[in-house]
Amino acid sequence: MNTLSLLFEIKQKLLVVLPLLIFSLISHAGDEKLNDNKKILDGKILAKTQLVVFESETCSSCKAFKKDVMANWKSSYSIEKTYSMQVPLGWELKESVWATPTIVMFEDGKETSRYTGYDGNTKEFWRWFGMQTLTPEQKKIAFESGTELPFSGSLLDNKDPGYYVDPITGERLFRSDAKFTSGTGWPSFFDPIPGSLVFKEDGNRVEVLSASSGIHLGHVFNDGPPPSGKRYCINSAVLKFVAD
Repeated sequence: MNTLSLLFEIKQKLLVVLPLLIFSLISHAGDEKLNDNKKILDGKILAKTQLVVFESETCSSCKAFKKDVMANWKSSYSIEKTYSMQVPLGWELKESVWATPTIVMFEDGKETSRYTGYDGNTKEFWRWFGMQTLTPEQKKIAFESGTELPFSGSLLDNKDPGYYVDPITGERLFRSDAKFTSGTGWPSFFDPIPGSLVFKEDGNRVEVLSASSGIHLGHVFNDGPPPSGKRYCINSAVLKFVAD
């Protein structure tokens, strides 16, 4: 075989082998990325109080939960997701994870509660979360439309600049410069953050609820100061203050 023929044969073999080699390298890189996604979380670097979302790459409910809840996460609780169904290293589950998404609350590396599945009902998820994180007094007000005693709330006389937020979701409800002294015994505001509240007829009163979590906050009356003329009478226990 002369040199020209040999070179031609080598060229033909390279035309066959090179595409296969490139495809193999790309596939291998993809496999490495997939394996990285499924690495087990390290419990040593997670927060003391932590939510872990066990999810799947092909799970439509997981994608909806990420869009509806995780994408706008403002709670003070840390949240982390994983494609691995294994518990973070060094931590403990009460039972294995069998469905996605499964949201597990951990305290000091041990499971305290879990929420399995997601059907798009954000209020149901936030109710579960609130039942794990609120005090008994807060839960009575938030979920049973209770009322704290007048002049007992810790935020009644607060005058610091900042935002009053939902204690479950962390979403802003009122700005400090919309707060005024009403003399009624409860924190009072004349203007909420746009879109932060929803309202419900409650006999001869109008109930005020958080738009993000659905919890009961208080009532609104038509005896407030200008410019709105409204008095949003809110229980201090279901507000969290975030200073500027």
